[in-house]
Amino acid sequence: MLKTTNLPNERDLEPQFQAVLRGLVERVPFLKFKSLAVDVLVSKTRDRGRADFLLKAQIGSQTWTLIAEGKRLGQPREVNSGILQLKHYLSLLPSGTLAYGLLLAPFISEESARLCKEAGVGYLDLAGNASLSFDHIFIETRSSENPFHEKRAVKSVFSPKATRVIRLLLQGPLHSWRVAELAKAAEVSLGHVSGVRQLLLAHEWAAEDKSGLRLIKPDAVLDAWAALDRWDNRTTEREYSLLINDPSEIAEKLNKQLGKQRHAFTQWFAASRRHPHASVPLVTAYVDRFPDDEALKKHLLARPVSSGGKLRLVIPKDEGVFRPSQTIKGLPLVSDVQIYLDVIHAPLS
Repeated sequence: MLKTTNLPNERDLEPQFQAVLRGLVERVPFLKFKSLAVDVLVSKTRDRGRADFLLKAQIGSQTWTLIAEGKRLGQPREVNSGILQLKHYLSLLPSGTLAYGLLLAPFISEESARLCKEAGVGYLDLAGNASLSFDHIFIETRSSENPFHEKRAVKSVFSPKATRVIRLLLQGPLHSWRVAELAKAAEVSLGHVSGVRQLLLAHEWAAEDKSGLRLIKPDAVLDAWAALDRWDNRTTEREYSLLINDPSEIAEKLNKQLGKQRHAFTQWFAASRRHPHASVPLVTAYVDRFPDDEALKKHLLARPVSSGGKLRLVIPKDEGVFRPSQTIKGLPLVSDVQIYLDVIHAPLS
């Protein structure tokens, strides 16, 4: 089951959020702190909305009201919710009030930061990231490091079992999937699919309707997966030197040699089958187990080498790389999604 819990709630974070708000005032020499209220009624005469924090500060002769909303996560779904709340609170203030909205979270990702800027809302997080623009104040600081648990949630979307679900969702043409349908096709539990679903929705990478779950930002999902993917950590490989130089001949002989043993070509050779103009420095194939060296020597004139071979056989640590697969010109290939992930970090030699 994916881990999406064990995160602090907003009340647990309240002292840290108060500290970062006070720290904001200290960062600006001409901003004078007046008051900070917690869980405060924004307007006594209108809708009884309660803001998490209401900070009053003075700039020269003017008093500014900073309304802040705290979130335990800085994921886009939470951030969009917070932005709507802030706009609602700001609308409750008396006409002429100098006011600005701030979103608080343990960590604000770059995607969430963009959402705040587009909405005209500032943000502060506990990792030192900030963006504020009101009156004569402009602050912009950015750190790529996320020291909080939320980062683990992102990684868990691309854990081996979770990627079995992601591959199916990314496989074109994109369409909606039921949770039970995904679980069966990916051969994982219903609970595991539900965990992936929750995280995709939280990042607003997917949407859900009566037809099921569908990716709406496939490029963002693939980019995030590629950034975390580590070929060396998920594979065990062997290389072979051959007297044969033609990649197609190597692949066809290997396909015949392996027979019914599960295998699928990937990296540059698979890319060349999908896009004929791709260069093929060597032939790479996933296998369930390494063939006997003597059999390879007999049928392919192959011998193991430490590097520089024309054939690379790879045992994956998770068999999900085989699903879904495709057959092109009589040879089994991994999915286009897997080809992309395997090629993007692959050397040309």
